[in-house]
Amino acid sequence: MKDYYKILGLTPGAGDDQIRQSYRRLAMQYHPDRNPDNPQAEEQFKEIAEAYGVLTDPVKRRRYEAARRSGKQHGAGGRDSGFHYSQEDILRDLFQDPRFHLVLQGVLRQFQRSGFRAGPTFLRRTFFGGRAGFLVGGLFFVGSLVGPAVLGTLKSQGKAAGQGGGLVGGLARGFGSLLSGRSTAPASARHDDLHIVYHIPVSARELQDGKWVQVAVVNERQEQELLKVKIPPGSCHGRKLRLKGKGRMVGSARRGDLFLILDKPAD
Repeated sequence: MKDYYKILGLTPGAGDDQIRQSYRRLAMQYHPDRNPDNPQAEEQFKEIAEAYGVLTDPVKRRRYEAARRSGKQHGAGGRDSGFHYSQEDILRDLFQDPRFHLVLQGVLRQFQRSGFRAGPTFLRRTFFGGRAGFLVGGLFFVGSLVGPAVLGTLKSQGKAAGQGGGLVGGLARGFGSLLSGRSTAPASARHDDLHIVYHIPVSARELQDGKWVQVAVVNERQEQELLKVKIPPGSCHGRKLRLKGKGRMVGSARRGDLFLILDKPAD
């Protein structure tokens, strides 16, 4: 049976705040785009979400703790362990939890700020093998969790419990607006600002040794493109790398640049 506390770098008895903080930090650390040369990063990325899903669910955590105490640890989800959830069971339940959606919005904003993939295709492929959709609160969710449509809808509908169905209702309406393609907030890109700035978290060791990272951009055909960028050895925090002609585009001729700023990782 997996040690979910060890996966999140926690000790038994950790509270919800500690679990959330650890998940956010490790999700950024193990995002596959930050580790393009580590074939295990994607599985680690899934495992920290799996651990979060168990340790923040009172029923699963209670059963997991009972299995740990019993010593019947014959594999994750094994029938002999007393803990009968597969990784897919845990992830599907997790993505139906409105509390996780709120946490995930912040995590996805961090991904986008760093130029890492954060859209629905990435989420589907990583967590659910690329299947056409996955069940969230009675809807098949295929949109972005962090786009302005969701955030705008949540602000205007269902802010508090008892107001149009409360948090769950507000989230469902937000997802519904994405499914129908409607947006309730303006796009964030400005046509008078062609440059894009991404902040890439890099450890002191990675600065010293150099590192490859992947950055998501939109190409001339309005398709997502992954660029593999080398952070030179001996770099320092605050350094700005320029990728000429990879910024926003207006019309067919004008295009800005993409700048990567090397930041300290979040605590």
